Amino acid sequence: MKNMNVYQCKENLQMGIAAAKGVGVKLIGVDSNDFINKNPKNILAFAWQAVRMALAKKITLKDTPEIMRLALEGEDLNHLNKLPPDQLLLRWINFHLKAAGVDRVVKNLGKDLSDSFALLHVLNQLDKTKCPLDALNEEDLGKRAEQMLVNSAALGVPEVCSARDITAGNTKVNTLFVSYIFNTKHGLEELTAEEYEAAGMIDDDVEGTREERTFRFFINALGIDGLYINDVLEDCRDGLVLAKVCDRIDPKSVDWKKVDQNPNNDFKKNINNNAVVEACKNMGLKMIGIGGVDLTKGDRKLTLATVWQIVKQYYLNLIGGKKEADIVAWANGLAAGKVPEIKDFKDKQLSDGLMMIHVVSAIEPRCVNWDLV
Repeated sequence: MKNMNVYQCKENLQMGIAAAKGVGVKLIGVDSNDFINKNPKNILAFAWQAVRMALAKKITLKDTPEIMRLALEGEDLNHLNKLPPDQLLLRWINFHLKAAGVDRVVKNLGKDLSDSFALLHVLNQLDKTKCPLDALNEEDLGKRAEQMLVNSAALGVPEVCSARDITAGNTKVNTLFVSYIFNTKHGLEELTAEEYEAAGMIDDDVEGTREERTFRFFINALGIDGLYINDVLEDCRDGLVLAKVCDRIDPKSVDWKKVDQNPNNDFKKNINNNAVVEACKNMGLKMIGIGGVDLTKGDRKLTLATVWQIVKQYYLNLIGGKKEADIVAWANGLAAGKVPEIKDFKDKQLSDGLMMIHVVSAIEPRCVNWDLV
């Protein structure tokens, strides 16, 4: 944290880059030297994605259940979960335009917002008193955008852009601006208890949810070109995602001749997932009672069990093909004399955290605050 030399700076940057990749920031070809050498292109690319993610954090069903109001006819929770934040923002804008009786449909967050027409109507729907539609009579788009920004400020939206940004149709700036409006006041009617339950948004499987989140970060952090998932259970059903993950871990494990690159029906998905099961077996994983059809159906227990074995194999490969017994012996050696030895990773002694604390302390003494232990 203080008085760092260049090597410590690199360590920090490498951890930051790894964490960023884990939450889905695409940093292909970016390393610590880009930040140390102040490479503007790569630093701004990172900053843009990080800011967008921070603002989009609440634009999810988990944080804002009212987003269910944006579902189209025939859609359910899974459909909305697959949509990225910018698509949800488009749905949100068009939802309010329709409520205002406006026929226009916004198809992008760039040019379609440049005349401020849609944004003025959305703000008016959120608060008719603070955000009037008078500016629509202004033919000068710059002055109209200025008045629209006055309205947004009256609503409590921070000043994050200028009228010039709006009229230029700057997609990145508009995405951030619209995200700020949504986070300030989304104007969606709160779900009733019955609607909340009917939407399937009550999930008591806390541990399973944590697993899914961890595995999702793992897959996104692999840096596979063009691959980013929002939900392990849904996005892995086509078999293509897991095939690419298996290939990254062991390039010899997947028979790509058996993999369909456009799995647009369950038959093709089953073929892909059968190839995934075969790839897992080629890597020595135990796939007892797990078939391709289970992965296609998105069976929670069996899908998470499959991905867990893949994750485990990745890290075992990373440390030179060691076995669990080798890791247990290594951990016992680092914590020798401080805590009793553990027999395996199911040992109940691990539950109090002391073993792990002594292991990490042996690796890097500075990382443990003993006053908290």
